[in-house]
Amino acid sequence: MVMNIDIAKKVIKAAIKQAQEMDRLCSVAIVDDRGFLVALHRMDRAPIPTVDIARDKAWTASTFRMPSSDIGKFGDPSTPGFGFNTQNWNDRLTTIPGGLPINDGDEVIGGVGVSGGTPEEDVSVCRAALATVFASD
Repeated sequence: MVMNIDIAKKVIKAAIKQAQEMDRLCSVAIVDDRGFLVALHRMDRAPIPTVDIARDKAWTASTFRMPSSDIGKFGDPSTPGFGFNTQNWNDRLTTIPGGLPINDGDEVIGGVGVSGGTPEEDVSVCRAALATVFASD
């Protein structure tokens, strides 16, 4: 399976439904396996910065093939931001929870990033969306 707009729309729809059930306003970004943006949705009245944060979470999860929250293990927890910054990585890398890889079996086909709630809420929205979309596959 390859990430495409149809899959991205399904994941976004499921994520938005979950966010609404949690009474949260958020942005949801879907990227392909190389981190390129496939689709992005900002819910009405969701804060503008959530757009870039969601995309960064999705990019990180997809390109590193792991949840964005796990990236910190490669850094130094005694330094701000685990020592990651745009000078030694790039402007998309984030350690903020809320980005998950999208898998087809053992293969990563993309990433989903959610921003708008607490880190735990963002992860819950990602998980619920992926469980909904890929439950029947």
